[in-house]
Amino acid sequence: MKLAVATKSHFFIEEDKIITRLFEEGLDYLLLRKSHPHPQYIERLLNLIPSKYHKKIFVCNYPRFSQEYKFAGRLINIDEETSSLPHIKGKIVSNSNNLQQLNELKEKYDIVYFGPLGRTFYQSAELNEYGKKVINKKVWAYGELDEKNLKKLSQYKFGGVILDKVLWEKFDACRSTDYGELINYFHKLQKIINKI
Repeated sequence: MKLAVATKSHFFIEEDKIITRLFEEGLDYLLLRKSHPHPQYIERLLNLIPSKYHKKIFVCNYPRFSQEYKFAGRLINIDEETSSLPHIKGKIVSNSNNLQQLNELKEKYDIVYFGPLGRTFYQSAELNEYGKKVINKKVWAYGELDEKNLKKLSQYKFGGVILDKVLWEKFDACRSTDYGELINYFHKLQKIINKI
């Protein structure tokens, strides 16, 4: 099972160092998503991350950079027409929050992340017997995936996990430069995911 992390929606000072360290510790992929993506800030962040890790980054709506950097692929919205995107290299990733839609999208895209799944997602009606039939290796679980509900993933055939808020909560970007707690928590989740 692949392990990915989605970036926080805003930029912060230690971000490049944390991302680089996560890659060094075995992170498979990064989903680079920002609420207000100014090209200068995106470029600065990418230039601070060692180029050997660029091939493990999925980007969203930055076509200008796809010629300069060799990314893993591109994140697109489900309503975005892929035929109008001739410069897509690598895998195309989209998202879904319901199983009916997921069943259709997994035929169209290389990876579809399913969520956001809450901390009590395993009690959700979304993940029922039909979910066991629909979810396969092209589907990655996304959302507030902590230690308890990560273990529940083993009953489904997810191809990957995308960590988000649960991981970033371990670092206070406004008050600290010490991201040791975040890295330790990443290791803890990584061990659980490696056993699934």
